[in-house]
Amino acid sequence: MVDCVKDEMDAYSWVTPEGMLNDHYITSREQLYKGMNGRYVERFTVPSGERYIFKPLTNPAQHGRERWMYERVMSGLPPIYPQLIAASDPTIAPAQSWMIYEDLGQLVHDSQEATMLDAAAHMAAWHALPVTDWSELPRVGQKPPIRTMLDELQMHRQSTDELISRLDIQLSESDWDKIATLILTAEEELPTVLCHGDLHPGNLAEVDGRLVVLDWEHAHLNTPLWDMYHLVDLSHPLFPRTVTPALRERVIDIYLNKLESLGVQIERVSFAEWYDAYAIVFSLWMLRLIDGDLRSEDCVWPKEQLNNQWLETTATLEQCMNRMCEE
Repeated sequence: MVDCVKDEMDAYSWVTPEGMLNDHYITSREQLYKGMNGRYVERFTVPSGERYIFKPLTNPAQHGRERWMYERVMSGLPPIYPQLIAASDPTIAPAQSWMIYEDLGQLVHDSQEATMLDAAAHMAAWHALPVTDWSELPRVGQKPPIRTMLDELQMHRQSTDELISRLDIQLSESDWDKIATLILTAEEELPTVLCHGDLHPGNLAEVDGRLVVLDWEHAHLNTPLWDMYHLVDLSHPLFPRTVTPALRERVIDIYLNKLESLGVQIERVSFAEWYDAYAIVFSLWMLRLIDGDLRSEDCVWPKEQLNNQWLETTATLEQCMNRMCEE
């Protein structure tokens, strides 16, 4: 699990017993991003000149998940993830826990078509892994399950309808029935797979011509549609992108082709229909979330970025609804 450094004990001197970077043993540090609990992931340099990434626990709900993935799963994947250099004692308090990774340099998260297609093929490979020995993994990601999202949209039907009317979109009762039926059928028919859980553009990058997939702390068991929606259509304020119907179809085709080469058969027409329904529900749920952020005075995201996220999510909704109506 842990790669060697010149002196293995050096890695543990870089961090204090309280789980903070130790300024006495490093020469520089740079904050990269802040986690949900206010702690920062940082790049740091040691006296020998080597640089590493320090990652404390940034989301208390995910304590131990990423370490578990490196110990139990990652060795079975191609090298599409940062190498783990050192990690804290698993018995210490979560607030003091940490991991140190190799530094891959300045990453570019541009969501180019080639990157998405490469990620789709790799995603199929980890979806094809047997999950029978991974019962420790939860079956819920960092967002509610898709059926809970559907229930919330129906429970708050008046505000959902108001939102839809603002988008100049029509959803009839028969459309809602069709969406619900497709969601339930997908849950029953699709296999349970290992999901990365948070496969948005910020967690994908090209490094020296190879794909790197970051941040596996949200890994869980789910249907393939969870990872597929995050890869193709989940919008993010910091990582804008444009997805066309043609690109969406290419990503799904690459994914299903790779699964087929690995001996996993999923009926293509059904998968496309299930995906459209899934994307409609997920996108509507996201639009309610973005709408709340736009109305909030305390939101951490700038309004311009949220407006862009709104437009991206609306485009996904419209495209998938149009395709569902054609079926």
